[in-house]
Amino acid sequence: MEAQRNFLFITMLVLGAILWMKWIEFSTPTPTAQTSLVQDSVPGVSGTTVPQAPSDAQVVDLNNSDEVPNAPITAPSSIPTSAAVSNDKLIVVETDLIRAKINPRGGVIESLDLLQEPVAIDQPEVGYPLLLNTQAARFVAQDGLVSVAGAAPNHANTEYQVAAYNYQLGADGTITVPLSWTAENGVAFVKTYTFKQDSYVVDIDYAVSNSSDQAWQGALYAQFLSTEIAKKGGGFGQLPSYTGAAVYSEEEKYEKVSYKDMRKADFSRKTESGWVSMLQHYFVGAWIPSNGNTKTIYSSTSQGKNPATYRIGYKNEELTSVAPGSQGQLSTSVYLGSKEQKRLKALQKDKNINGLALTVDYGFLTFIADPLFIALSFIHGLVGNWGWAIILLTILIKLVFYPLSAASYKSMAGMKKLQPRIQTLKERYKDDRQKFQMEMMELYKKEKINPAGGCLPILIQIPVFIALYWVLLESVEMRHAPFALWLQDLSAPDPYWILPILMGASMWAQQKLNPAPMDDIQKKVMLIMPFALTFLFLTFPQGLVLYWVVNNVLSIAQQWLINKRHAV
Repeated sequence: MEAQRNFLFITMLVLGAILWMKWIEFSTPTPTAQTSLVQDSVPGVSGTTVPQAPSDAQVVDLNNSDEVPNAPITAPSSIPTSAAVSNDKLIVVETDLIRAKINPRGGVIESLDLLQEPVAIDQPEVGYPLLLNTQAARFVAQDGLVSVAGAAPNHANTEYQVAAYNYQLGADGTITVPLSWTAENGVAFVKTYTFKQDSYVVDIDYAVSNSSDQAWQGALYAQFLSTEIAKKGGGFGQLPSYTGAAVYSEEEKYEKVSYKDMRKADFSRKTESGWVSMLQHYFVGAWIPSNGNTKTIYSSTSQGKNPATYRIGYKNEELTSVAPGSQGQLSTSVYLGSKEQKRLKALQKDKNINGLALTVDYGFLTFIADPLFIALSFIHGLVGNWGWAIILLTILIKLVFYPLSAASYKSMAGMKKLQPRIQTLKERYKDDRQKFQMEMMELYKKEKINPAGGCLPILIQIPVFIALYWVLLESVEMRHAPFALWLQDLSAPDPYWILPILMGASMWAQQKLNPAPMDDIQKKVMLIMPFALTFLFLTFPQGLVLYWVVNNVLSIAQQWLINKRHAV
């Protein structure tokens, strides 16, 4: 019994420590100043295939915050001859899912609200600003072109001409937003945003019409520029979700590039197939380049500003050439929305890319968590309520592991039945612990009870329970999902603490059905554990606590039946 008790004790401590450390491991930066991010530069990327510009060209200085990438590339030579559009007036595009604001200067998406993901459950009319794009934290999607010689439109200082300032979803379910600019040498550029109904994907196309007498050569770049997002309250009150950049390449697969990593050193990765993203719990922005073109994924940081700004993006390394009198096109796409697995997996298939669903970060247990989420989604499709889906999935998991749990509980029931005799041995040999251990093991052998019989079944179940924990924590489908009565947001803590108290009570009741620890210190720790975990669970999302309560109740019922069968 001591071996099993020690195992259970250590397991609970380890799990508690993991949860606690995950809960407090993230720092809490507090940006205070709002910086105009539209004009930040794209950093130079080593290993570029762009050739050297002519000696009389105006060469870009990358130390200047208004410039664009690659020292060999020339900056735009002038503003278009038509009247410049003030960057104070933004183009507003609204679909059924998003409201985007595009700045005519640079043609960048300065902000984007998710209309189906309200800021708070009591503010259904206020869309969630993607990646907390607010006064204190900024997130901007920037892209542009760089050219070998002459000018090209970029995110920093190109004043586009616009056709309109307000766009609504039409009957065909598509919105196209054209932005035009013509260089002094006669090369005309039309940047077109395409928004679609029921989609978080925005397609961006550059049409290049070369009316000059020289070939135009250039490449496309795209990046996210962000300040480090401050966490509300931080520490204990902050959910343990990753916030920062993530990239994917076929060579290195999925990689996280945290703000800390970007401060230490610039990131660089060459690939022919991959994507670049910024993550924040339930939401993601991801640049999705076209495949088959060698590109460099890069990051850089401007730490001298207040707040510091971080860039993560990619640049095509192969030039697109447009002959005089000809037309050409360069394209990219960006996903700006919630991390709905159904949408992300559909996008992977549509764009022929891999790994985008990994932004829903289940950690090293993804291979278990994915099937659990699929099962949870299937049950939700049947019952139409995520709360009931959690309850039914918990029951299903309990049924799958019933034989293993039964073996564990049977072992515990047998040891509890021997508890009076073990207590007698303890009193008889209270001055000789070695003798007590020998007699206790002899008693187990005589009664054919393996004190470690319940360890393996519990050990096998732990990864499943942890994987389900991350499924319930990371899935945006739980956000603002109601269950019943006062439980109206499965992603938020219980406002009345009823579920955490029920969880603590069920844990205390479960302990009463199990044999008490023989060691006095363990006995005290086990007595405190229900109260400690109740306190910890006060700030856990309702969905997670609901799972633990249902699991504990099922465990109590199973243990009670086994105890009754063995007359304990």
